[in-house]
Amino acid sequence: MEKYTVQYEDEEIAFKLIRKRVKNINLRIRADSSIMVSANKNVPYEIIEQFVKSKAPWIRKKIGQRKNRQNRQNAGSYRSGEKVYFLGEPYTIIILPAVDGQWVELTGNELRFHIKNESDYSKKEELLYRWLKGKAGPVFNDSVDRILKRLTAYGIARPAVTIRTMKTRWGSCSCDKQKITLNTELIRAPVECIDYVVLHELAHFRHRKHDAGFYELLSAVMPDWKKRKEQLKNGIAGRL
Repeated sequence: MEKYTVQYEDEEIAFKLIRKRVKNINLRIRADSSIMVSANKNVPYEIIEQFVKSKAPWIRKKIGQRKNRQNRQNAGSYRSGEKVYFLGEPYTIIILPAVDGQWVELTGNELRFHIKNESDYSKKEELLYRWLKGKAGPVFNDSVDRILKRLTAYGIARPAVTIRTMKTRWGSCSCDKQKITLNTELIRAPVECIDYVVLHELAHFRHRKHDAGFYELLSAVMPDWKKRKEQLKNGIAGRL
């Protein structure tokens, strides 16, 4: 096994090379984020180097995703006493033992996890996601209805609303399909921030691009939209 590095943009990518009886060059990222490459002994190193460079964007993406997951887990494991935000307010996690079934419920200022294995981070994350998505549906649809009343003069028809987790956006608009998609995590934000995102997406039915007309519409319907956008960016976004 030999160690090599290749230069990609402003960083070096280190990998270990194993010569095997294989037809293709294979690359995998191990659990510790180290990179293993296997290739036939007849394949020149220059070809292997070019192969690794071609995979560099994918390698960077995968390692970055893994680090993000680790950072989230290190930041909090959904233990009793930790905080979870819902509609802009913090709720204290309480872990309770469960025998039949597992679920999450909101009681006063507590978010109670009824779970069989307190150390099962993945299960707690799954239960919380399911609970948040269940709460998001009514809240998001109510926001759409309220914002549409402000948009009566613009003749925007009510779109379908879908909810899913998105990594880089709070929402998206599919004008051709008459649909908007909202990020499940948005339910953690205050209602005024949810309304801003909803207005942003609905405005795209009149202005597909972020042109002057688009921002004029935002300002006419929601004069403080910039403040809400900043609140979303510096508030709940920093807690996710």
